[in-house]
Amino acid sequence: MPATILIVEDHEAVRKALRDWLGVEFPSCRVIEATSGEEAIALARAESPHLIVMDIRLPGMNGIEATRQIKAAFPCTQIVMLTIHTNDLYRTDAGMAGASAYITKQGMYSELVPTLAALLANSATKQQNTCLGEP
Repeated sequence: MPATILIVEDHEAVRKALRDWLGVEFPSCRVIEATSGEEAIALARAESPHLIVMDIRLPGMNGIEATRQIKAAFPCTQIVMLTIHTNDLYRTDAGMAGASAYITKQGMYSELVPTLAALLANSATKQQNTCLGEP
């Protein structure tokens, strides 16, 4: 079964650009989308994504709270915050919520693909070991 990447972004143009870009960069992955924190949680339950690219500012529940809830239910899911916020408080809150990485949208063209590739490789190892009940 191919790895699944969930993009959580409320702006349609950004979400579409990310979907198209990640589809090219990770052709063996399935890319799915959500537009809110609540939808992200529902899709995490239904689809068990290996990796989530999460915006912070979302309608309804913000991305940090959605991250907290997803990580509590699915600790092996890797979450990358992708945001315009450069404030260290957001970075700290995201880390405390369980985000694996924090990338600003200004740096996404140089940082996102290598970060996702490393986390996908790490996710595959974790799922073969810890997340399947092995030590």
